[in-house]
Amino acid sequence: MTITPMKAVTNLRAVLEGFAARHAAARVQSGVAPRKPLECFRRLRAAAEAGDYRKFAAADGALHRSIIELADVPGLAPSWQAAFAAQSEFRLQTLRHCWPDLGVLFESHRPLVDAVAAGDAEAAEHAAVAHLDAVWFRLAAATDDASLPRDPCARACAYLAFHFHESMRLPRLAREVAGCSPGHLARLFRDETGLSFRDYLIELRLQKAADLLQRSQLAVGQIAKRVGYDDPSRFTIHFRRRFNQTPGNFRLQFVGSP
Repeated sequence: MTITPMKAVTNLRAVLEGFAARHAAARVQSGVAPRKPLECFRRLRAAAEAGDYRKFAAADGALHRSIIELADVPGLAPSWQAAFAAQSEFRLQTLRHCWPDLGVLFESHRPLVDAVAAGDAEAAEHAAVAHLDAVWFRLAAATDDASLPRDPCARACAYLAFHFHESMRLPRLAREVAGCSPGHLARLFRDETGLSFRDYLIELRLQKAADLLQRSQLAVGQIAKRVGYDDPSRFTIHFRRRFNQTPGNFRLQFVGSP
């Protein structure tokens, strides 16, 4: 797969902003108030409600910059500014075309702002990366960027890698991401992954949950929600079926491990 300049600079921004979001959330956890990101978020909402693309672009840049500043890591701001500037002209040119409803783009920032404001470092990092991936996917699809996988199943899997925690239905994934019919995408999942779409999504979620059980102290219910389960009991049923033990027993294997 070709990596175009647009994809390369998005990857760079994702690394920098994911790192910044983690550190910003950690500072909030330590007692620093996230006033500026919240203020920028309110400005972003006002611009979206007014349908003002120019103000929205300015507020969007200010929001991301405020998280970089909140992270307060020496040398991070100029590195981020260079990456952001490299993408800015292209982003402004395609904003109206890719997002006729600015409310959709505004809402895509909410998980990031919520995680930073809550002081949840891991969720903030994931939200920052997932947000930029979603933006890139929309831009790539609208501009026929060569970085976007051509195979419908590969496109769907690449998208799910960052969005497995969201409510996801095959028809929407087929229409908005894969660019094919739901029936065709369902067949491709079985042919190329050996799993149905539903089973593939469950496997993604459970593998992420297993990783969180090993590396974090989050409660099982929090982990269930983070990987896309609204019902913790359903998560436990699926987890037991996949790993032959409950999430709690699975975690006990790693207690005290380095």
